Amino acid sequence: MMLWRGLIDWWAGLSPWLRFGVAGLFLLSSTVLLLLGQFWPWGWGVGAVLLVFSFPNDAEKRGYHDF
Repeated sequence: MMLWRGLIDWWAGLSPWLRFGVAGLFLLSSTVLLLLGQFWPWGWGVGAVLLVFSFPNDAEKRGYHDF
C-alpha cells in the first residue's frame, strides 16, 4: 500500500509539463500503433490514468508545492 502512495507522491512532485507529456506520449503512441494495425489498449489505459493524476490538486492551484 505504501508503494502506491510513494509512487503517486513522486508523480505529483514532477513538473506539470512532464506529467502531461508522459501521459500524452502513451496516448499518442497507442493511437499511432492502432493506425499502423497494432492494438495496444494498455497505452490508452495507462495514459488515461496518468492524465487524471497530471492535473494539479487544490493545494498546487493555491501555490503550495511542498506537502
